[in-house]
Amino acid sequence: MVRSQDWLRQAEGDLAAAEDSAKAGHHEWAAFQSQQGAEKAAKALVQSLHGSARGHSVTEILKQLSERANVPEKILRGAQEVDRVYVTSRYPNGFASGSPLDYFNEQSSKELIAHAREILEFCRSQIH
Repeated sequence: MVRSQDWLRQAEGDLAAAEDSAKAGHHEWAAFQSQQGAEKAAKALVQSLHGSARGHSVTEILKQLSERANVPEKILRGAQEVDRVYVTSRYPNGFASGSPLDYFNEQSSKELIAHAREILEFCRSQIH
């Protein structure tokens, strides 16, 4: 059973949650939800190609697809950006001091949501 549409729908839901979190000023959650949306979009593409992916690195998931999908460099750079926040957006020990609240802001939310949206749109465009 190919469930790529389910993964895409959840990716969209995660991005909507990221936008809601950003509007509410919860930028660390917007960061994490952006990463989650991008990860689920990448896994949707893997599913559509009858593959499976483990782990949480969007960059690695997309690189593994290089033989079956031509992933643009811009998309890979965006994946690197969202991968950087997978841990630091959630855990106080992700930084030398302070909590995630101290390190994420409106600008980071905008940028991470934009990267995740580009990844989602790229993955959707590759699913037939």
